[in-house]
Amino acid sequence: MPIVKIPVLQKFGIISTKYHQELQKRLELDFKKNEQNHKEKSSRHRSPLEVTEEFIKQFNAAEEPEDQEHMLDSARKILQRCKRQSGFNCKGSAHHSNLHQAWTELILMAQCKGKVRDEALDILILSMDRAELNQNQIPLLFFIAESVLYRICCDAVQNPYLISNEIKLSKLGLVSFLRLYCFHLVGKLQQFEEQRDRLTIYLKALPACEASYELYPNILLSIHIMLKVGKIICDLEFDVETNALLKKQPVPIDQSSMHPGEAEISPFLWHCLLIWQHIENNSTNLHDIIQHLFLLKGHLYRENWLDPLLAMFILGDAAKNEISCLKTLLDLGSDILSHIVQTEVKVSSDRWPWEIICSYTMVLADVCLHGSTSDIQKHAFIGFKSEGALNESNKEASLNSLLRCKASDISDAKDCWMISYCAVYNLVKICHDLKSDTNRDGLRLAIWNTLYKHKSIEKDTRVLDAEKIAEAEVNGPSNPFIATSSKTPPASESLSFFQHSGGRLARVLSQKFLPPVVHYVPTAKKNSKSHVPHKSSRIIEHSIHKKPSRPSLRQELMFDKPSPPPPIDFITRTSMDLRKVMEDQWDKELKTRMEREEKERKQEQIENAKREEEHFKEVMKRREEKLKKTSKPYELP
Repeated sequence: MPIVKIPVLQKFGIISTKYHQELQKRLELDFKKNEQNHKEKSSRHRSPLEVTEEFIKQFNAAEEPEDQEHMLDSARKILQRCKRQSGFNCKGSAHHSNLHQAWTELILMAQCKGKVRDEALDILILSMDRAELNQNQIPLLFFIAESVLYRICCDAVQNPYLISNEIKLSKLGLVSFLRLYCFHLVGKLQQFEEQRDRLTIYLKALPACEASYELYPNILLSIHIMLKVGKIICDLEFDVETNALLKKQPVPIDQSSMHPGEAEISPFLWHCLLIWQHIENNSTNLHDIIQHLFLLKGHLYRENWLDPLLAMFILGDAAKNEISCLKTLLDLGSDILSHIVQTEVKVSSDRWPWEIICSYTMVLADVCLHGSTSDIQKHAFIGFKSEGALNESNKEASLNSLLRCKASDISDAKDCWMISYCAVYNLVKICHDLKSDTNRDGLRLAIWNTLYKHKSIEKDTRVLDAEKIAEAEVNGPSNPFIATSSKTPPASESLSFFQHSGGRLARVLSQKFLPPVVHYVPTAKKNSKSHVPHKSSRIIEHSIHKKPSRPSLRQELMFDKPSPPPPIDFITRTSMDLRKVMEDQWDKELKTRMEREEKERKQEQIENAKREEEHFKEVMKRREEKLKKTSKPYELP
């Protein structure tokens, strides 16, 4: 107990020691009473729905059914408030939204047990995906990054099996570290030295967690992105001797050539930003930029894969609105399959890092689910080229091609099972998200049939586990931003993919590295005709009562013709296209089945003839042994 010494001024002269002690005790009691009253008042004025460490401890320690129900009800109310403050529908820009408080409370509520933890992580991931990047978010992003690293290194790795919470934590870490890397590129992290030092402590423990997720490329991708971004923003390097992350030695920089805190981006990322900017401003002059982009695709083979990975997200966001960008994305991805086919010919440096391959599959699945038109969604799944036009040297890296990339001749490829894993994992999530959209049942059925056929021929257990992991992720808690009473929830808001992250990151980077766009405003054209004076009222009245003229011969012929059929609406046209794809696929299957049955019938005829001939020889042999005759039954002896 602390000793409180209160000075006593003896204004009335010298007093006795006994009276002095009594006075001091009385003053101490008054001080304690005032302090207790102050605590009671502060606790009385505190909000019962305030997120504190004490609330989280009480929630996790509740054992009685009444206490559990009370704490669960309070947690639901807190999450409802966080949904409103996160500004989901207004992208965090409304007067009632408070992203800083909402994100802080959500990352704290993620320490609770059960469905409350999963729902808090879902709301936080969706909100961070939709919100615009703001410099005021940087301290909170560091705090979220530290929390994610702590939970992965201390809690998640200790589990004997994979749980859905680890997948959500990895997705949250991916989106938060990508935002930090974007702020690093624009030079906004130089003043946060203390936060970077704290983040370094958690990053040093992250490499030990890689071995736990080697069989799950979707989680291992997030781990590698967090490590790569952490090394860059915290100036770390991997020491081979000690097998640990260490601080880099400071390198002198020429101040005249570079401003402090300024970062450079790769030319490949710069051209992807330029394409995205043209699409956002409804510009169609993309041919030259796309040709330059193909000249720079050598950056995809380099060891520093973070800028190309960011470029994939940005190019995928542009491909959702422009089909030529999707064609460019598929042409770039054709190097994946061409490398696998020619893996014995090419050198090891001419190959994509597996992190870019996994990101490419994720971005392509996002385009297939959230493309602005049905053609974009269809071509993201099946590609632009027909199946007969594809060959080993000219393959298209659509989702369907990536799913079927594994064959007997390329089964020894190092990254081949990862490609099939990512394709299955993302296609299963697309099928789940399309369940609520009846207008796209044809696309969902085509994807489901493809997955069903692939499952019957796939023998790699690692690829088969991808379906189970995807189903465990999507069959968890429902989308917290969709009301349970709504009959047709919007399919555009998905927990499976980062739908808006590419556009949010591209907007901030384009403001830094691209020149501002000056919109063309056409001037009003002057009327070249001379001014015609108004007609008199008498002439106007005369024109009004003018009798209608007789229709011409052309008009009479047009009247005799039947009226043209009404135009086909968008939904009917989409259903017809998808039905055509399904009918083509069924025709191919029927043709293959008929050929197989014809072969089986011919083979059966050959076997029957052979069987009859053997039976006849056996009968003749027994007859010869019995009668000792070599003549046939119908021949005379």
